[in-house]
Amino acid sequence: MADFNWQTEYHRYRRYFTDLSGFYKNKKARAYGTIILSLLTVSFFIFFAIRPTLKTIAQLIRQTKDQKIVATELEKKINNLSEAQRNYLTLETNLPLIEEALPQKAEIALLTKQIETLARQSGIAIVNLRFSEVNLTSNQKGKEEKQEIKFSFNALGSYPNLKSFLRDLMILRRIVLVEAFSFQSGKSESNILSLNLNGQAWFLNQQ
Repeated sequence: MADFNWQTEYHRYRRYFTDLSGFYKNKKARAYGTIILSLLTVSFFIFFAIRPTLKTIAQLIRQTKDQKIVATELEKKINNLSEAQRNYLTLETNLPLIEEALPQKAEIALLTKQIETLARQSGIAIVNLRFSEVNLTSNQKGKEEKQEIKFSFNALGSYPNLKSFLRDLMILRRIVLVEAFSFQSGKSESNILSLNLNGQAWFLNQQ
C-alpha cells in the first residue's frame, strides 16, 4: 500500500475547497449572513420560547371573553328578576281581584249569589238558573288545571232591564263568558220579554 503524502493530496484536492475568507471580506455577504443568523435565532426563540407564551395568552383572552359573556348573561338575569319583583310588588294589591276573577275552587254558590244580585239590581225576575256537573278532580296530580262551569239562565223583564243585566254580567269581576242568548216575547201585549242565556265560567282546580 502506498504511503499517504498529505502535501500531495492537498494540492490535488485544493480546488474542491472554498476559501471562506473572501466571502467574509464582502460587506454584503457579512450583512446577509448576520441577518440570516438573526432570523434563525429569532425563529428558534419564537418556536421554543415565545410560542408557548402566545398560546397561554390566547387561552387567557378566550377565557376572559367567556367570563365577560357569562357576566353579561348573569346581569341580564338579575335585571329580569328585579323587573319581575317590581312588577309583582305593583300587582300585589290586585291579587285579591285576580283570585276573584279566577278562583281556585268552583265557588258555585258564590256565583249563584252574584247572578241573583245582578238580576235584582237590574229589576228582572229569574225563572230558573241551572249549572252543569262540575269535575272537581284533576287528571294530573299536583298540577293546576282550568276547569269550566257551564250554566243556563232564564229570566223575565223589560228589554232595557234585560240589557242592563247582560251588560253587568259581562263585566262581572269573575270571568264569565256569555256563549249565546236570545229574547222571546210573551203571548200578551206587555213589554215583558224572556231572556234565555247560556254562559260559562272557570276556576283553577289543584289536586
